Amino acid sequence: MTTLAELQPIMHDFLQRGLVISPWLAGINENRRVDEQMFFLIDEAVQDYADSNWSEAMQTKAFGDLPVMPRVPRTALYEICASTAVWLAHGEMGQAEVTEELAQRAMAMVQQFCGDYDLATLVHLYGLATQYENHQALAHYGHMSERIFVLGHWHRPWVDYSLSDESTIGVLLGNYLVQVVDGQRMIMLTAKGMDTFRETEQFLKETGYLAHRVRQLHLSNFNLLSNFEQLAKAVLPDWISQRKEFCEWTGIEPGMTVLELGCGNGLFTFDGGLADRVGPSGRLVATDPAGGMLAKAIARGREREAHWVEFVQTGAEQLPFPDDAFDAVVGVAFLHFTDLPQALAEMRRVVKPGGIAASFYPLPSSPDAPFFKEWFAPLLALATQDRREKPDDYLISDIEMAQTWERAGFGQLQSHTVNSRVTYWDPAMINQWMLGVGWGQEELARIPWKAREDVLAQVAACGVAVCDRYTLEERVINSPMQMLKATVV
Repeated sequence: MTTLAELQPIMHDFLQRGLVISPWLAGINENRRVDEQMFFLIDEAVQDYADSNWSEAMQTKAFGDLPVMPRVPRTALYEICASTAVWLAHGEMGQAEVTEELAQRAMAMVQQFCGDYDLATLVHLYGLATQYENHQALAHYGHMSERIFVLGHWHRPWVDYSLSDESTIGVLLGNYLVQVVDGQRMIMLTAKGMDTFRETEQFLKETGYLAHRVRQLHLSNFNLLSNFEQLAKAVLPDWISQRKEFCEWTGIEPGMTVLELGCGNGLFTFDGGLADRVGPSGRLVATDPAGGMLAKAIARGREREAHWVEFVQTGAEQLPFPDDAFDAVVGVAFLHFTDLPQALAEMRRVVKPGGIAASFYPLPSSPDAPFFKEWFAPLLALATQDRREKPDDYLISDIEMAQTWERAGFGQLQSHTVNSRVTYWDPAMINQWMLGVGWGQEELARIPWKAREDVLAQVAACGVAVCDRYTLEERVINSPMQMLKATVV
C-alpha cells in the first residue's frame, strides 16, 4: 500500500486540480445534489470506467490484504465526480444545479487524475477522507447506533447508499467495536480507531485538505447568499464608509491599471468608490472566485455603464495575468479566505515594481459582551470541550499578516486600524451571516454534519432569547479591521 507520506504531494495535487471529495455540500437544495438524469449519467460513466480500470493489483495497492466490496471503486468515482460537479456549479456558475456539461467536465477531470496516477490512488484518497468523516462522528458522539451509522444521516447525509461495507472494514481493521447496549447494536471507536483518526486528521491537515474544505464551505455559502447586500448593510453598517476611506488611503490615482481581488457583488468596486477613483481613463479588473457573486457585480457594472471595469472569475492564488501587469492590486475582506502565502506571491507577481498592494481585512477579536456570550454559548462550548480557551478563528492577526507580507517580498508596509460596528440583528440573519462569511466556520468544521446543524439551531434559539432581553443598541460590538499597504520592490 502507498504510505501517507507518499500520498501527501498527491493529495495536494488533487486539491490543486479542483477535485472534491464530499465537501459538506449537502443541503444546498431541498432534494439531492444531482438530479436523477445527472445521477444516471455519472453512475453509468463511472461504472464503465471502474469495470475497465479496476483490477486485483489495484485493490492490493489501495487496500493491501483487506477484503474490499466490489462497489468501492465505483462509489469513490461517483462521489468524487458528483461532488466535483456540484463544486463547479457553485464556484463557476453560482448555481446549485448540475448541468450535463458540468457533469461531463467533472468526469473528465477525474479520469485525467486517474490517468496521471491510477484508480487505486484515487480510491485511497477517497478512503482517507471518508474514513475521517466516519471516525470524526464516532469520536464526537462516543457511540452511534449501527443503523444510524450505516444510513449516514448524522455525518454523511449527501450519500445515497449504505455504509455497511465501511462499518465492516472498520471492524476488520480493529478501528470499530460493535456492542449490544439495551438491545441495540452500537458502534464505537476502539483505542486503535482513535489513533487512526488522529493520524488521518493530521494527514488531512498537513496536506491542506481540511483548510481547503473550510474555504469551500465559506465560498459555497457565500456564493448562494441571495441577500448579501442587505445582510452587509444591516450587520456591518460601517462597511461602505470604511471602504470609501480605504479607497482613498490606498493612494490609487485616476488613470491607473488596477486589479481588485475578492470583489464579491461589487460592494467595494462601486459603493466603496474604487471604480470611480480609477475612472474612465484607467482600467479596473475586478475578480472573484464565486461565480454567483461575480454575476451580481457584472450586472451592477452594466447598470452604471462602467465600461472601464472588467470582470474575471478567478481565485487569488492563481491569477491569469502576466507579470507586472498592474499599477496596483487591492481587495477588501478576502485574504483570510485564501492560501495566504500563495495569494501574496501572486499579488506581488502581477504588480509593477514601485506599484501598490493594499488590503482591508478584519482582525481576530474575542468579544466579551454578556449578550454575545449568551447568544453564542453553544459554539463557545465546543472550544471548552476541546480544552481551548476560545473557538479557533480563521482570521489572521495584524502581526502575522505583516510578517507574511514581508516574507512575500513586500516593502514599506503601512497600516491603519479602525473599529467596525457589528450589529447583531435577528437570529435568522445572523445565522445566514455566520454560514456565509462570519465567525465560527472552523469550529463547526470540527464536528459532524448533524452536530453542526444542531449547534446552529441552538445558536438561533439563544439569539431569540438574547433579542428579548437586550435592545438593538446593546447588541453592537466594535470589531477591529486593519488597512495594510505596501510598495512592490
